[in-house]
Amino acid sequence: MATVKKRILLLVDGSSQSSEMVAYISKIYVLWQTEIVLFNVLDSVPESFWDWEKDPLGPQYVSSLKDWENRKEAKILDFIESTRQVLINAGALEKLIRVKVQKRQTGIARDVIAEAKSGYDAVALGRRGLGAVAEPALGGVASKLLGTLTNIPLCIVSGQPKLGRILVGLDNSAGSQRAAVFVGKHLGASEPSITLAHVIRNPERTHPDLIAEEYAQKILESAQSAIVPVFNKVTRSLKTAGIKSSKINTKVITGVGSRAGALFDEATHGGFGTLVIGRRGISEVVQFQMGRVAAKLTQISNQMALWIIA
Repeated sequence: MATVKKRILLLVDGSSQSSEMVAYISKIYVLWQTEIVLFNVLDSVPESFWDWEKDPLGPQYVSSLKDWENRKEAKILDFIESTRQVLINAGALEKLIRVKVQKRQTGIARDVIAEAKSGYDAVALGRRGLGAVAEPALGGVASKLLGTLTNIPLCIVSGQPKLGRILVGLDNSAGSQRAAVFVGKHLGASEPSITLAHVIRNPERTHPDLIAEEYAQKILESAQSAIVPVFNKVTRSLKTAGIKSSKINTKVITGVGSRAGALFDEATHGGFGTLVIGRRGISEVVQFQMGRVAAKLTQISNQMALWIIA
């Protein structure tokens, strides 16, 4: 067997959003020679019954709870089999797809984190899981993963992301450049159009009383010039990864007050179904688990796939 080059963890819980996540990954991720693990943490009892042992009548519930557990396990296995078939139909090698369903040990999020840290190139999940309220806020598991998996690329899928166009938020940081390289190596299955976008905030908008208009214009021109070498470097990396020149575009967005807001607006109005950013920005302060742009986008990005690259 050829050497496995990549390994991705897909978190599946039986929800429609995890189905959409698998469908998205099957179309955008380079599945050839990729080991795919479909992972689920199974609650042994419903959450509302966690204190049943303290109830004097607890022993009477054992048989019904056992039946509930068996039915839930059968249901998730059926669900996983259907998602497994989606991956196979998309070109994934059947022998490289693994199914791992385990009973809850220390908690769903903690069990997922433990698995994710066992050697994966990426982790993907739905923005909200089974039984979640239909609102844009992150689900509990997604929030905990964001705060913990600081060294693993993470994909959060919301809705049904459009295919064909990927927007990469790029600045002078090593993190954002790693994000662009990740796109070239991992997300080229659908031969998407890739736009490298650099956002320059308007100094006059952020500090209107401190910066003269003439000086603000010089700052803008200097920032636009500074990003050109980065565009060129990343473009070369994408070409080396097999991306055609005709599929690579660059764009500088100016006159805005928020980098995160500008990237989200560009993705939304530009028809981009995938937004890719580095976890930390130019400062890369190690004390912070996530930069401000990444943190903001995790809260506002909806109806798209957001990749946060370590």
